[in-house]
Amino acid sequence: AMHIIGFESNEAIPYAVRLGVALQLTNILRDIAEDWQAGRVYLPQDELAAFGLTESDIAAGRVTDRWRAFMRFQIQRTRDLYDEAMPGIALLDKDGRLAITAAAELYRGILDDIELNDYNVFGYRAHLTIWDKLSRLPAIWLLSRSLTRS
Repeated sequence: AMHIIGFESNEAIPYAVRLGVALQLTNILRDIAEDWQAGRVYLPQDELAAFGLTESDIAAGRVTDRWRAFMRFQIQRTRDLYDEAMPGIALLDKDGRLAITAAAELYRGILDDIELNDYNVFGYRAHLTIWDKLSRLPAIWLLSRSLTRS
């Protein structure tokens, strides 16, 4: 996407990688139940174990205190990646900044929705409604305009 959006320096690449990982982690967290039903688990086994969880807990689809702690950890890591990626948007061509800022911020909103639903990714697929998206657009536009090269 960077090559399509445009950038002037390879300095932007590490930021783009962070953003790509954050977007993918958001998808993984949102789609845990769907992936489980398809026979896929993309969650780190060692991190599940560190929180006292196993694939059986995913299969059971119960939101427990351990599950909430695990998801808080995963969401915070993902938010940190979004934060680390944002300075790289300033390195993109001006015309592409809004689109990339919007993608990052709207996907970040999926994490908010997971939290609002008590980390229940088993019986509910986190998303933003059209109204959620529209209400976030003014702040996204302002943020995209504030991201400028130093």
